[in-house]
Amino acid sequence: MVKRLNPDYTYTFLVMAWSGRMKRFSILVNSNTTEARQFVDLCTGQRGSSFLNTQLTRVWNKGKAGECVFGGNYDSGVNRMLLSDGYCDEGTVMFMSHTDKSGEFIISTNGQCQKFGIPVGYVWNELVVLKKAVQLSDITQFTVVDCGVRVADWSS
Repeated sequence: MVKRLNPDYTYTFLVMAWSGRMKRFSILVNSNTTEARQFVDLCTGQRGSSFLNTQLTRVWNKGKAGECVFGGNYDSGVNRMLLSDGYCDEGTVMFMSHTDKSGEFIISTNGQCQKFGIPVGYVWNELVVLKKAVQLSDITQFTVVDCGVRVADWSS
């Protein structure tokens, strides 16, 4: 199934749960880079590991321009790589990967942001929920309970 996806334009999703609520975040992955393919693989679990049961882990620049949420680090290693080139705006989804077994996603939630990874797409719905999440005292309450790719139903 994953081989049939268009690598230049793939809709993925993360379903997050917190405090008895759930919300589905749709992410358009719009680049055919190694990082984008790894992000899609971790959304689908295609290679075994996935973002499933990972949490948002921290907030960067809380309440300031450049605010971002970090999550999905199933390896629990610290992956920090600050890149200065390129453009990053509110809703941008970035991905970091330093080995085959570690990965973390970052979502910009407040204006133009610092780049902590390779931009792979953007959140196209429910960004407002993530903006509210940064106000929680413990952002790790947000857990990925489902993730994958959206495939168009061409039968109808």
